[in-house]
Amino acid sequence: MKPHLLLVHSFPTNSILLRGLEEFLADYFTVHFIDLPGFHKDIPPLQGSITLRKFSNYFDQKVQELDADEYVVGGVSFGFLVINNAKLDKRCKAILAMEPFINNQCLNLSLWTKEKYMAITQILGLIHTLGLETHIWKSDWFNKYLQEESDYPKERVDTIINHIDPRTFFAVTKLLLSYKDNPKFHKLPYFLVGNFADKTINFDKVVEIFIKNLHELHITSEPIDHYPKDLTKNYFKTRIPNEHIGRMLACIKGVETG
Repeated sequence: MKPHLLLVHSFPTNSILLRGLEEFLADYFTVHFIDLPGFHKDIPPLQGSITLRKFSNYFDQKVQELDADEYVVGGVSFGFLVINNAKLDKRCKAILAMEPFINNQCLNLSLWTKEKYMAITQILGLIHTLGLETHIWKSDWFNKYLQEESDYPKERVDTIINHIDPRTFFAVTKLLLSYKDNPKFHKLPYFLVGNFADKTINFDKVVEIFIKNLHELHITSEPIDHYPKDLTKNYFKTRIPNEHIGRMLACIKGVETG
């Protein structure tokens, strides 16, 4: 029997963009991909203010709907922040953290970039106040800006524009740029998967925080790009060896039967 895995996407992606990751993990897990509100056109955005707590509560709701005696939760980057702040329940046996976003202090940013991002945060607040999110979102210049800034192919940027709610996009961007809280870990085994050569996340610092706060931690460093251009199943298959997944499953099985 494959363990049940509830998986939450990174920012700004969804189950469409990360279908390759889901297909890769489906060889080992029964995957339940959770699209957060506002990240897929079939999942309406949050009402009122958009907060981390509301995203985590939504995830907990999906956990309660799961018909399984045991499960594992997993989050990619921003998705880890969501699942780690969820309540979960006693059926949860382990947490899979893939390239996890902890807080803005763990970002690999130069002083100039930090200042630029702080300015962007202020601009995003003004955009929200003036109600300009949708107008900017649908503009040709913003589409081209996203292509240039992310170096994504046009079809991927079009998927982002067509599926992600603009208010959600700008609100989460501001949340990530300004988020400073230290993580509160669950008393569960954590499986940390990342890349020590990551140019976006300071993985050394992330590992230090995990080690300091956890009683059971399993770490694997894989050559995964934080924003890979290739999102196919084959990409993840060539970057994460079968034996690494096998060791993870053996540990999870030990937890379930222990």
